[in-house]
Amino acid sequence: GHARVDVSELEDSTELFSSGLVDSFAMVDLLQFLEKHTGSRMGPEDINLDNLDSIERILTFAASRTK
Repeated sequence: GHARVDVSELEDSTELFSSGLVDSFAMVDLLQFLEKHTGSRMGPEDINLDNLDSIERILTFAASRTK
């Protein structure tokens, strides 16, 4: 799949999912990317807007999961 969002134009704090910029299909890609990147499995408890709703949050979350 290809993102329909130009990531370079996003602010780090732009809400991705709650704003509707990114759909649930992209969420799946994102989770797969994070699992590869961090080497840890994402569980349902990890998949929430607090962790994933902006680039800033995603990076912070990924960093916290990276061994």
